[in-house]
Amino acid sequence: MNISRDDVKTAFAKAATSYNEAAVVQKEILVRLLDKLQVLQKGPVDTLLDMGSGTGLAGNLLRKHYGSNSYYAIDFALPMLAWAKNESQVNYQYAVCGDAEALPFKDESLDVIFSASTLQWCNDIGAAFEESCRVLKDQGLLLFSSFGPDTLKELRHCFAEVDDLPHVSSFIDMQLLGDGLLASGFASPVMESEIITVEYSDPMQLFKDLQNTGATNHLEQRARGLMTRKRLNAVLEEYRKFVLPNGKYPASYEVLYGHGRKQSLVQSNQNSADEWQPIQFK
Repeated sequence: MNISRDDVKTAFAKAATSYNEAAVVQKEILVRLLDKLQVLQKGPVDTLLDMGSGTGLAGNLLRKHYGSNSYYAIDFALPMLAWAKNESQVNYQYAVCGDAEALPFKDESLDVIFSASTLQWCNDIGAAFEESCRVLKDQGLLLFSSFGPDTLKELRHCFAEVDDLPHVSSFIDMQLLGDGLLASGFASPVMESEIITVEYSDPMQLFKDLQNTGATNHLEQRARGLMTRKRLNAVLEEYRKFVLPNGKYPASYEVLYGHGRKQSLVQSNQNSADEWQPIQFK
């Protein structure tokens, strides 16, 4: 199912002022992704792009670790970029309002692309990978996190018990992401997955966090209009069946991490089509 990119842009623009407080999962993923980056990329880099930079949560941390002379940020929600500059006070050299599927950068101009919890909002993930490969220098690194199909499985189940309409965004699985990396020119890409579970004292707080981060349902085929109180109560009643022994309610996120290095065309032709390496975390 396709995502309405215009709706995504509008939702994240509206969420600029509330994102940082509500982005509990995104902050945890960001910390873990930064840890991976420090293992994969040691020492300073000349050019680094924070792709899907949002409110700038990664910005100062990336500059602290890598001291990049040319640190770029790109996000397609302009209010997010404004918040990063004015409130988070991230010192970007360039902050660009643009799209991961059509990066406004020259060929072979970047050393590292870092992207946390962004690519799941792309309709054409192949285009995003191809663009990343195009703008990276030879042996340049792409490191990203995304969400897998089991994300918000509890909420998805609850809505399915109420009606047949799609209410939760669908996400690409790890196999397809790995294949996409390899097809786009990344050498020996590695994919990893894990489940992060957030516990809420009230299921309604999950709805509020999704709203305040802009991460609501943006499927083009979704039901339009406001949810009725009757339907919302029915969903909440279903959700309460997931109550844990501690009296709280789980929200599961299947988090996918991927990375690969750009390699020359000659080198890439020497590799087999099934070379990417999956790693599964419990």
